Amino acid sequence: MKSYYTILLIVGITSLFASFLPILLKKFRISFTIPLLFLGGFLFFLETPLPWPDPVWDIDMTLKFSELVVIISLMVAGLKIGLNYSWKEWRNPLRLLCITMPLFMLIVFLISYYLLNFNGPVALLLAAILAPTDPALASEIQLNKKQTVATKNVGIQYNLTAEAGLNDGLAFPFVFLAILWSKNENLGINEWKEWIWYYMFFKIIVGVLVGIVIGFSYSYFTKKLAQYNILKIHQAFVAISLTLISYGLAEILDGYGFLSVFLAGLFAHYHQHTNNETTESEPSLGFITNVEKFLIIFWMIFFGGSIIGGILNFNSILTLLFCIFLVLVARPLMGYISLYKSGLGSKEKWAISFFGIRGIGSVFYLTYAIKYGDFNDINPVFSIVAFIILLSIVLHGITTKRLIPKIKNK
Repeated sequence: MKSYYTILLIVGITSLFASFLPILLKKFRISFTIPLLFLGGFLFFLETPLPWPDPVWDIDMTLKFSELVVIISLMVAGLKIGLNYSWKEWRNPLRLLCITMPLFMLIVFLISYYLLNFNGPVALLLAAILAPTDPALASEIQLNKKQTVATKNVGIQYNLTAEAGLNDGLAFPFVFLAILWSKNENLGINEWKEWIWYYMFFKIIVGVLVGIVIGFSYSYFTKKLAQYNILKIHQAFVAISLTLISYGLAEILDGYGFLSVFLAGLFAHYHQHTNNETTESEPSLGFITNVEKFLIIFWMIFFGGSIIGGILNFNSILTLLFCIFLVLVARPLMGYISLYKSGLGSKEKWAISFFGIRGIGSVFYLTYAIKYGDFNDINPVFSIVAFIILLSIVLHGITTKRLIPKIKNK
């Protein structure tokens, strides 16, 4: 019984500590995730009665917790962007999606297969789970408020937010391809047909349609209620509700729920956008953003504990160099190539390319694939993913608040 009360005490102290972090870190200009990382390591060292990894992450608990953090973050990203951007302004995030992401996956696969000697399914899995930028840990780099036509940001923050919103869902087909490969020694014509039709087209189409329908329906319904002056809703719960509805329905219908959540957030403002008005029906961005931060706080605590607990122990010198190469060379270079002739300045292109944070989404994909696939010798993948996330947290956490304001003010 005392361990239960100890956990309550830790949760309370940690959340209170996190509440003061913005004040404490204002002078140092670093991300709030870095102190939480150290706090998690300290709590692990004290052997507090939390469900720590031993040393790799528990599949079921990590899967569900990471899933929840990601879908909340995707709704936040969708609500911030809304429908205020033209197709022309969507071209740059789509460049990152259609050029950077495939090229990055190809590099990861080739190095994993030929230099690290991973088998095909594991190499493909590693490429797929490291492909997307993270909507949760990158929240400080992304848009910080809902955009309007008059004040919208079309630079670094917008591009990173839009990329993170879309690519978490679009990495899933390749995770499933790795799962299929892990269960079959060779991928035959039937497996390829199943993957192309079902995982590449059907699940994406269903995910997109569900998200649009949920967001559009909510916007239409609340507009009609407002016409009769009977609209008085509790806005705080709307964004959470839309997140769970769009994600749950998409997954029930075998679609990609990540895409549904992001698109539901985009289209939740549809009628307010087309009529250029603001109503009491708009989902509260403040409440769900606080929920997102609260979940990230405790994800960071457990991640910090896992670092001390030995999650990095399966790395070698070669895999560590591989991780550093991906974060410092591969992602920035592939990002810059995709943004060639994008209309952005050189410094903006390098910043967007550099701040391709890997994080909680990668952990979700990894645990999902292990749960439903049949992979061999997977522990090194845990360590590689953990080290890349650690690099992202520290490197990007130290540089974000120093570099982005300087580039924006040029």
